[in-house]
Amino acid sequence: MRHGKRILLATFGTLGDIYPFIAIAHALRRRGLDVVIAAPEMHRGSIEREGIAYARLRPHENDIVQALGVDLAGAFRIMLKNPYFILDEIYLRFLAATYEDALVAAEGADAIVTHNLLVGANLAAERLGLPTARVALAPLYVQSAAAPSLTPPAPYILRPRSRWAITFNEMVRFVIRTGVNMRMKRFHAFRTKLGLPRSREDFFLDFGRKNSASKIFGLYSPRFAPRPTDGPANMEIPGFPFYEPRDERRRGLDEALRRFLSSGSAPIVFTLGSFAPQVSGNFYDVSIDAARALRRRAVLLAGPKDAERLSAAVGADEFVCCEAPHDELFPFAACVVHHGGIGTTAQALRSGKPQLIVPFFGDQPDHGERIARLRLGQALKLSSYDLQSATRALAELCDDGYICAARDFALSMRAEQGVEAVANWAEDALGLDHAECESAAAPYCGRV
Repeated sequence: MRHGKRILLATFGTLGDIYPFIAIAHALRRRGLDVVIAAPEMHRGSIEREGIAYARLRPHENDIVQALGVDLAGAFRIMLKNPYFILDEIYLRFLAATYEDALVAAEGADAIVTHNLLVGANLAAERLGLPTARVALAPLYVQSAAAPSLTPPAPYILRPRSRWAITFNEMVRFVIRTGVNMRMKRFHAFRTKLGLPRSREDFFLDFGRKNSASKIFGLYSPRFAPRPTDGPANMEIPGFPFYEPRDERRRGLDEALRRFLSSGSAPIVFTLGSFAPQVSGNFYDVSIDAARALRRRAVLLAGPKDAERLSAAVGADEFVCCEAPHDELFPFAACVVHHGGIGTTAQALRSGKPQLIVPFFGDQPDHGERIARLRLGQALKLSSYDLQSATRALAELCDDGYICAARDFALSMRAEQGVEAVANWAEDALGLDHAECESAAAPYCGRV
């Protein structure tokens, strides 16, 4: 590895939070830098199968369910009802453990890249005083009054066209910030225990104030969500974090699925990513009925329990599976129906297909609103996802206007830097010459 320089990447969450950091790791390794990803134990295999070093970062899945006294599905149900669940029951409950693991993982590191919500790892980076970049994987993580995200139940005016509207949004943002900071007492007490100075910085979500990071990257397309004028001064939005997997499990489609895709018209693909299958409800039942009502073929990418149940009821025009790489599957689709996770949204955009987003919680409603605003698809509330509304929306998505807009958007994304911008930052932070390593990485840079 070049000059023996080492970068720690720290992240937490579902696969939608892990894959972007794997993409960053590959970009850094192409520049000759040594990389380790610190993440929960359940993601160790996904990281190591990409040939990337892994370090432990608590909490693990079992830690969370044991602390809550419920099973995994129960934890997800609590999460859907409590918008502060992730902050209160994960990031703050396990703050000390996350901090300790991040310190251990950072031994020998020369720079750190963290998930911007992962307060324990960000605290470790501050304590170590190393060059640090924070990664915001979704626009909602940077709260703006000038260009707000849909943040239920906050009453933002989503398209403020006057000074009055922006002032109103600034008041809404202030209330959200106050509510978040009122829950951060444990965090500030822990900072005091560590001997760190008092700070007015926003440590969970970003509200445009000065921050201690060297750089903040919004890893999504600037056409999907431009940099807000009232956002952090050190923020850059270079594009989505795509990469070509080395893990054989994520390369290529199952032969049975490939035969189905090639045996007829383009199907509608229904998927809930890696999170929502735990709480799918009647999503797949409504989906298969809607496809049949439209006489369209369908692929249902479901969790193991739903897949087993659905497999007994599907006909010749439907295919059910538990796993299929989105980047391989979506190009075969007529359109994609999903929960609105940022990773799934990005892959649907990349494939150039219209989308119907049925959001469950968190940042997902905002992604649905942005897709609808850009005329790249539609969004339906989960409570409104029934046979009539799903059938109507899917019929409208077959319109040439949606199809052409989605195709054009996909083409425009090909020029975006994505994770290469993070690699550029790392070299700058370490005082390395770009030209020396970009020539070696040129065949890979910007690939989507």
